[in-house]
Amino acid sequence: MSNDTEADENAPEEGGGVTDEEPESPPSDGGDGFTEGVADEPSDGPVGPGERGDVPGSQNGHSEDAGEGTIDDLGSDVEVDAEVAEDVDEDDLLGGLKIDSTSEIDVPDRLVDQVIGQEHARDVVMKAAKQRRHVMMIGSPGTGKSMLAKAMSELLPPEELQDVLVYHNPDDGNNPKVRTVPAGKGEQIVEAHKEEARKRNQMRSFLMWIIIAIVIGYSFIIAGQILLGILAAGVIYLAFRYGSRGGDAMVPNLIVNNAETTTAPFEDATGAHAGALLGDVRHDPFQSGGMETPSHDRVEPGAIHKANKGVLFIDEINTLDIRSQQHLMTAIQEGEFHITGQSERSSGAMVQTEPVPTDFIMIAAGNLDAMENMHPALRSRIKGYGYEVY
Repeated sequence: MSNDTEADENAPEEGGGVTDEEPESPPSDGGDGFTEGVADEPSDGPVGPGERGDVPGSQNGHSEDAGEGTIDDLGSDVEVDAEVAEDVDEDDLLGGLKIDSTSEIDVPDRLVDQVIGQEHARDVVMKAAKQRRHVMMIGSPGTGKSMLAKAMSELLPPEELQDVLVYHNPDDGNNPKVRTVPAGKGEQIVEAHKEEARKRNQMRSFLMWIIIAIVIGYSFIIAGQILLGILAAGVIYLAFRYGSRGGDAMVPNLIVNNAETTTAPFEDATGAHAGALLGDVRHDPFQSGGMETPSHDRVEPGAIHKANKGVLFIDEINTLDIRSQQHLMTAIQEGEFHITGQSERSSGAMVQTEPVPTDFIMIAAGNLDAMENMHPALRSRIKGYGYEVY
């Protein structure tokens, strides 16, 4: 990717427009529960990939024409058609609105329009959604961090969603192949493979019963060895059943299905263990002898894979162990991450898929002390590719 493109004069400074200095004390609220922890106001315009430090494969390498729209096009003000009292009592929680019940107030359809009292944080989230940037939100519990994160997923375009399929690798069973297709095509591919497998099994069963009938008829009528004919029929039956198990390995495993998804995915990975966050491969107790489960059927996606083309929200990110934070940083930087077994005692530890897309926007949240136990390199990725809001 070339870095010779000119940057917009309103683009944020290097590092996403944030300062390198840590706040010594919690910044004072600006009346909305959040104050901006940045030196310069992030611009509405696009930022050149060279200024943001993007790498090939990163989801933040998207650029946009400066004249495409303003931040006002993304949000809207909520108006209430109700009378307001002239003399408002200081203890009136409704600000003088003359209503009998909350049913008289129309609630906006979009979550971003339902945010009240966090206008600055809402504007930053909408800018980040437009520019596909990460966001780090620091604030007290109950200030609407998770609501803002979910609202961001509604602002992303859903037409880019993908389905992810895992196929059996005939050359190396422990290295399944990965294929991405447009949303909705995954189910069609799986059904086509299942139908082909059903036809193959029907033909095999028909051939098996013909052979068994011939063997039993020969033993009864010609040879006169009834017992020998029954034993031969049993051996033929077991041989066909044992040989038909390999046909199931040809059906791919649909690990990410966005066929019925109308908005960009939103995955809340708060408190998730390594397997739920990064993906896992289930243990196979048989492993051999023709009774084993194909490795691609045991692959389970993680939250980073389900959030592809969407939003990954992690609250209290400092509670993640260092190893998971390092893998999360790799997924952010590379835009893809392979799936392997997370337990060393499991047979799934021997399986490692091809890289699976992880092109997500991450919204990390926490209290001010979350900075202390957060991996410095992971925080630098968020600051370099996005915004920090206090």
